[in-house]
Parts: sequence; C-alpha cells; structure tokens
Amino acid sequence: MHRRRTFLKGAGIVGAAGIVGVGNVTATTATGIDDALDLTGGVQDAIAVLNADAAVEALAEEITSLDVDAESRAFEVLPLVYFRAPGPVVETVAELDGVRYVAANRELEYYNDDAAEVTDVNAARSTQGVDGSGTHVAVIDSGIDALHPDLTVENNYQWAGNPIGSPTLWVPAHDLDTDELGHGTHCSGTVAGRSDTDGGMAPGASLTGYSTGAAVSVLKSAAAFDHLLANHADAVDVVSNSYGAASGADFDPNAPLNVATETATFDENLVCVFAAGNDGPSSNTLNDYAKAPWVLGVAATNDDKALMDFSSRGRPGGKHDRSAALEDGTGIYRPGVAAPGNQINSTMSPTDILQATSPDTDPFYAAISGTSMACPVVSGVAALMLEAASGTPDALEVIRTIEATADDIGFDPYETGRGFVDADAAVDRAASGDWA
Repeated sequence: MHRRRTFLKGAGIVGAAGIVGVGNVTATTATGIDDALDLTGGVQDAIAVLNADAAVEALAEEITSLDVDAESRAFEVLPLVYFRAPGPVVETVAELDGVRYVAANRELEYYNDDAAEVTDVNAARSTQGVDGSGTHVAVIDSGIDALHPDLTVENNYQWAGNPIGSPTLWVPAHDLDTDELGHGTHCSGTVAGRSDTDGGMAPGASLTGYSTGAAVSVLKSAAAFDHLLANHADAVDVVSNSYGAASGADFDPNAPLNVATETATFDENLVCVFAAGNDGPSSNTLNDYAKAPWVLGVAATNDDKALMDFSSRGRPGGKHDRSAALEDGTGIYRPGVAAPGNQINSTMSPTDILQATSPDTDPFYAAISGTSMACPVVSGVAALMLEAASGTPDALEVIRTIEATADDIGFDPYETGRGFVDADAAVDRAASGDWA
C-alpha cells in the first residue's frame, strides 16, 4: 500500500547498527576522498558519489577507461558508481566532473546484542483494528527464511556475489531460505511474524527481504536501496535497517548510504528506520546512519523501559532538534525513540548460527538482544500507522508522530530520544490525521 507523496526538503539540506561492536570509520580528506582509501596502494574498493544531475552510466564508463585494472558498475537509481581501481586512479576519479565524493566500501555490523505488549501494540490492534494489512516493509539484513511458517514473504532477494561481473546484483530467491545467520529472519519476524504467542508488530504486513549475507557492507546496503527504488518503490512503505557503523564523526551527507536514505525519503516517501547501535554506554557512539535527520534511529530498552547498557548514545551537547537539522543539513545526534531490545523472541530457523545463542528451545524461534531487535519493533509500528491513516502522510510526518507520542521514561534525549515508543497513541493520531 505504498502511498507516494513527493515533498520538498528543507531549504538548507545538502543534496544528495547487531552483535555488540562495530567497525571504526575514519574521517574524510578536504578533497572529498575517504581517508580509508590508500591513494598510493593497490586496487581499492570504492564508491563514487555523484551530483544528482550527473550521467551515472557515462561516468562509470569513464572510470573504467582510466586504467587497465579499473572496473566499475553504475547504480540504477541512486547517483552512485561502485568501482575497483588502483589507489592513484581513485584520486583521478575524485577530480572528474560530476563526482562530489569518493567513499571506501566499508564493512558494517549487525546490531544484535515481548515487544507487542510493552509497546502497546496489542492495544493498538484491539482499539484501532489494525495489523499492518495493506502495508509493505522491506528488511535489508542477513537474509530471510521464506519457508518459515510464520512469515509472509512477497519478495526475497539474495546478493549475487560479484558486483562487477554479475548481470544483476540481486537474484530472486523466491521461497528459499537466504539467511545463514538468522539475524534477518529474526528482525523480519519482529516486524510481521504471524505467531499467536511470539508474533510481530504488524502481522498483516507484506515483507520484502534483501539478503546481504553474514557480512554486510556499504556497497551491499546501498545497492539494496538502489534495487528497491528501481523495482519496488511503489509498493514498499517502510525500510528496516538493523546494521551500521559508529565512528563518533559528524554526520556526512555525502556518505553513499545517507544519499540512499535521503533519496528514499524525499523522492519515494519511504519511512527509513535504523538501529541506534550497540556501542553504549559511552556517549557519541550513535550509528552513523541513524544521524541522518530524515531517518528514525531506535535505542534499546528492557521490558521495564530501562535503557540497555549496550544501546548507543548520541551527543549530550549535540543537535537534538530534527527540524533544525533538516533545515541546515546537519545531523541529529540522538536516537528518535527507544523500544524493547532485550531478549526479544522472534522467528529463526533451526540451523541458523544465532540459534545457538538463544535460551529458547523452540527450533523456529530464538531470543536475542540488541538495537537490531528494537529497530523492527518501530518499523512494525510505522506499518500499523500507515494502515490506520486515512490520508497520505509523508515519511517525516510518520517519524515525527512516533516521536511526539513517545512516553517520557526519564532518560536524556541523547540516550532515548523523545522516549519509549507508544504504538497505541501513534496509531490513534494516524487514524485521526493528527500528524506531528
């Protein structure tokens, strides 16, 4: 039930997070090249971020022509070109007309560390009669078991493996199990599992899964957004992202994944939800991709609404006003809201790697912790709101309403954002058209 609504960004906007611990991210140089790239070394794995009006295919061909060892692949929708080339060629790429930044293809992390009742989802279903029917959530993750008895999977894609030589980056997997880890299947069940006892937030919602495999990277996640925008933008409403990286650096609007979420939000009206990260309890550990002011970052609590130590924090003195961050194109240095992320029971297959870490004895379910588990809780709440809505809200109205209806649980904004998600209140406002 994708309700497309094109809306304008704030005048100041610059164009265009799993298992505890994430990889470090370094700063960028003044010339628009990621410091992680070795400009004097051998073949580098990189992504060129282009101006919005650049000819993507032509630039990809130009990059390939620069060196006998250079290879490239143009994205379909996003202004991105993935390429492999020797270090000195990377510097040449950065100087090409239309290129605004060159990023390293970094490895990211999944954020693992009984949500429907404590978030008032059950109350929302009862009072509003919603279950997510007619909505569609995409989950970019380790994969999804399309054979699981409690999941309704409409589209199931698996990473093709070779980003240069494969005719497509995403292979339809149909009714197969694409998840060796179990992380993505677990997150998908939290969004839309149908079990009577351990069901998801929006069991009536349809699912599209993108399997990045056991190892997720900037390339895979951005490519998933690109494929989604090219093929399913008219169907999908919400994109759930339980992965990321934490550097402590300022928000970078030129980062490929931030370009992807900006395009998804403002061009296709998709609600993008991200895990806050598992690098707490220190401050300034927020997932780099949850800092984008157009996405909703989710911190993790236990069922008593106490913030988990592992849940990443923002900056105590950083910008916390979403409207101001949207206006001037800077980041927002707090989560949006908090949701349950401690020992969340959800779908998993008997052979999944994470199954061995769970105290649950049911082979088709597992209990694991992390902001990865909190993120799909809020993605499911967004689906319930969109089912209840009579009008056509924009993605930021959904995000702001989730924040506006959250319960104050006594933590600072840099820790839990606007508070603990209240699904019943959020769905009620959506049904009445009272968007924040």
